[in-house]
Amino acid sequence: MATPFDRASSSIPVTVVTTLGAERYADPGATVLRLDPALHEHEPGSECVACAARGDIRAMLFDLLQASRQPGSNPVLSVVVDASRLDDPKPLIDRLERGVVPAFGLRDHTVARSFHLSRII
Repeated sequence: MATPFDRASSSIPVTVVTTLGAERYADPGATVLRLDPALHEHEPGSECVACAARGDIRAMLFDLLQASRQPGSNPVLSVVVDASRLDDPKPLIDRLERGVVPAFGLRDHTVARSFHLSRII
């Protein structure tokens, strides 16, 4: 299910799926990341460290990229993020869109250079 926009960049396309059945949107060779909902309720804008770590998409993408660079590993061609279990996928999408949530540190800048948000389903 590639689009012309996926080839417009040298970075790896990321598709965020907010409905059930993320696998059907994954091209052959795509990596599927599943996000878990928060452990408990939070006030808007005040997520605890434990819950934030469960859904830190930048950390997950960085770890995926690092693992793919190991000898004998397969390259990452595309990523499908299954966000169907999240109550609100907007914060996740904001962290993938350029310029919405600032990049902090080498990890975030590496992810911003290496991946791009191609679709939201």
